[in-house]
Amino acid sequence: MDLGQETHVKDQALWEQALAATRNIYARLPPGCATELDGLIEEIMRLKQNLVELVIAAGSANICQACGGECCRYGRYHVSVLDIMAYLKSGAEPLTPDFSANPACPYSNLMGCTMAARFRPMTCVVFNCQQVEDLLSPLQMQIARGYEQELRDAIGRAGQISGQRLDRALLLSCCS
Repeated sequence: MDLGQETHVKDQALWEQALAATRNIYARLPPGCATELDGLIEEIMRLKQNLVELVIAAGSANICQACGGECCRYGRYHVSVLDIMAYLKSGAEPLTPDFSANPACPYSNLMGCTMAARFRPMTCVVFNCQQVEDLLSPLQMQIARGYEQELRDAIGRAGQISGQRLDRALLLSCCS
C-alpha cells in the first residue's frame, strides 16, 4: 500500500470513529441543551442555505463550474462536529467522503459539492473567490456579510450551549 492509499484508509477510519463519537455526544446531550442546540442548528442551516443561494443567484455556478473548484482543494478538515450534528438533527445520513480524491475535497465530485447547502461547512459557505465577489452588488455583499456574522454568532452560541468546541474539524476533534 502506497502512502496515498494508507492516508486515505486512515482518514476513512478516523471519519468512522468521529461519526460514532459525534453520534454519542449528540445522543447524550441533556434535554434542555439538546432542544436549544437543535434550534440553533436550524438557524445555522438556514443561514448556510441563504449564503449559498445568494451567490448562486448572482451567477456563481458558471464561475465555479469553469474553475473546477480550486477553492475546494484540501477540504478534508472543513467538516466540523456541528456540521455532522446538523445531519443527525435532521435525521439525514451524513455523506460518505471519498478520501482517495486528495487533494480534491473528499466531499465533492466532478459535479461539485455533494453536500446540500444547509449541511456545508462554514468555510465553504462564507468563502467567495474574487471572481464570485465581483458578481455581487453592494447590497448583496452587505447581506452576505450580515448572514456570515449571524452564522459565526450562532456557531459560537452552539459551543457555549454544549460546553464544547463544536466548530472544530471533525477529523481532529473526536479521536485525538
